[in-house]
Amino acid sequence: MESRSFDQQTLALLHKAFEIVLEQNNISFSKIGIAEEGEQLLFLYEGTDEKVHVFKWSKSSCVGLNIGVIAQSVLTPIIPQLRLLS
Repeated sequence: MESRSFDQQTLALLHKAFEIVLEQNNISFSKIGIAEEGEQLLFLYEGTDEKVHVFKWSKSSCVGLNIGVIAQSVLTPIIPQLRLLS
């Protein structure tokens, strides 16, 4: 099953939700981004090393979920790694 594309407003809301989760977990960042690539969504993170780190997850895992829940479920497992990069 092919997941449909996310509109720009949804991606902007998801971006804001990611910012909130990062701030709540005291993760500093230079820039973050959310992008689509086929069946995956990408979380682009630039930390203090000025390199962009890419974390991927499946669009289909987002179906029917609240934006905040998506941000929490994507970021919670990678927070230890993000702390090392911030």
